[in-house]
Amino acid sequence: MQIETHNVLWLDATQRVSIKDLVDLSGLVEEEVCELVFAGALVPSDYNQSPWTFSGDCVLTVRKASRLRDDLELDSHALALTLQLLEQVRALEAEVARLRAQQSAVAR
Repeated sequence: MQIETHNVLWLDATQRVSIKDLVDLSGLVEEEVCELVFAGALVPSDYNQSPWTFSGDCVLTVRKASRLRDDLELDSHALALTLQLLEQVRALEAEVARLRAQQSAVAR
């Protein structure tokens, strides 16, 4: 019997990760992570700080970016645009849910 082990990393928005951590956790190369920053798809905690650090929730973004790049064979610019559009969809869905809850509360 073979037992599989997995590394688990628990991150939230309050934790900070380095650009090296993002590279290690995503499968992207540092240049790709930098291109996502320059395109506005990733936002460092402080642009003026060197090296950049990011909130823990950026790990999800870079992992998603890695999957999109691999699955859809996207270049850096298309990848950044896709991430931005997915974030806009997520924000709009959250707004719709909020408005529906508000409408439901008023209707009662």
